[in-house]
Amino acid sequence: MDDVECAVAAAQYPEGGLMLGLGLGIVLAVLTTDFLVVVAPFVLGTIGFVVGRRVRDRKVRTLRKRDNHAE
Repeated sequence: MDDVECAVAAAQYPEGGLMLGLGLGIVLAVLTTDFLVVVAPFVLGTIGFVVGRRVRDRKVRTLRKRDNHAE
């Protein structure tokens, strides 16, 4: 990993997205129906993780592009 990847990895976007998705899934299940208690945390956790990975990848590309223009 280079310096840019290390800095972005330290922010833990995928892990944060996973936790946010799990939390939203649990809240959604509690507020609606018992069936969602099983499904919603997994689905929203997966979605949160995927979104977090995309945010991380975009951040890496943005920082690398900025560093290349600075040279």
